[in-house]
Amino acid sequence: MSEEVMDRILEKCKDNPEFAECFDHLLKLCQRAAQLGFSNEELANTCLMGWMIGIDPSLGEMIDAMSKISKMGLDIVEK
Repeated sequence: MSEEVMDRILEKCKDNPEFAECFDHLLKLCQRAAQLGFSNEELANTCLMGWMIGIDPSLGEMIDAMSKISKMGLDIVEK
């Protein structure tokens, strides 16, 4: 954990109530994930995926399509 990063986060929380609310939700969800057995690596990958979809919503659409294909029992093949 970086003290510098936490200081930056806390400053943003002071200036932006919506950011503070999101930080609070993330903190609580991460605690719950740890209790349920998520590894640090699994949690980091999940959060990164969510962040990437937030930056580019079309990635979420692609993941949904891949999930539907997988549920149909089809393989996703690259050529």
